[in-house]
Amino acid sequence: MSCVLHFFYDTLLEFAQPVRAHAFVLRCLPPSFSGQEILDVSLDLKPRVPYALQKDSFGNLLEIGRIEAPHSRFRYTVRGSVRRDDSRKRPAPCPALFSLPSPYTRESAAMRAFFEGLSLPDTPKARAWALSEAVRGYLEYVPGSTGVATTAAEAFSAGRGVCQDFAHVYLALARCAGLSARYVNGLPEGEGESHAWCEVWLDGIWTGIDPTRGQWADEGYLRLNTGRDFGDCPMERGVFLGSTAQTQTVFMRVRREA
Repeated sequence: MSCVLHFFYDTLLEFAQPVRAHAFVLRCLPPSFSGQEILDVSLDLKPRVPYALQKDSFGNLLEIGRIEAPHSRFRYTVRGSVRRDDSRKRPAPCPALFSLPSPYTRESAAMRAFFEGLSLPDTPKARAWALSEAVRGYLEYVPGSTGVATTAAEAFSAGRGVCQDFAHVYLALARCAGLSARYVNGLPEGEGESHAWCEVWLDGIWTGIDPTRGQWADEGYLRLNTGRDFGDCPMERGVFLGSTAQTQTVFMRVRREA
C-alpha cells in the first residue's frame, strides 16, 4: 500500500584525539527506484565540507569528501521524505554474483549440514520464507555479541548475533537453496539504529525479507544500499591521519505520514 515516510538519520563519530586529512565515503542518501520515490532529502555534514556525489557498481549513492583540518568530531545527518509503494516495483535484472558466495557469506560445514537438514518447499517464495524462519529460529538476537567484521560462519557457530548476522546467514543459506539474494542497509519504520535485511529475486522482482524480525520487508522499510554483503555497502568508511580511539553514536527515526 502506498505511503509517505518521513525519515531522519544521524551518526556522530567522536575521536579521543584530533585527527586530520580525514577522507570519507558515505552511503547515507537513499536512491529512487521503482517502488521508492524520494520526495525530498538533505545531507548536513559537520565540519561543513564539500562532497562529491557518485554511484558505485551496485547503484548505491556515494558521498565522497575530505576534512583537512584537525577535528575531534564528524557528524552526518540525513532527513527527508519518501513515497513507498511496492505495487509499483518492476522486474529488474539479477547479476549472477547474487547467487554466489561472498566474503561475509561463505558457508561452513556446519551451515551446509544445517541446510541439508531442512525440509524446504518447492516454490521460490515459499522457500525464501522457510529459510527466514529457519534462521530466526536458530540464531539468538544479542546486541553487542558480534562486530562489523563477523562472518556468517562465525555468527552461525556462536548461535547469536545482530541484524547484520541474521542477514548474512540468511544470504548464505538462500544461495545454497538456489535463490539469488542480496544484502540491504536501511531504515525501518520506528526509532533506534539503522537496520539490515535482505532482498530475494522472486519472479524477476527484488522482494524484501527481514529474517531478524520474521517478516517481509514492506513499505515501512526505506532502502539505502544494497550489495552482496555488508562489505559492499557500509554506511560510512574513512581513513585519517592520527592514532586514536573512536566511538560511534547512531540514531534514526522513520514516521509514516497519517
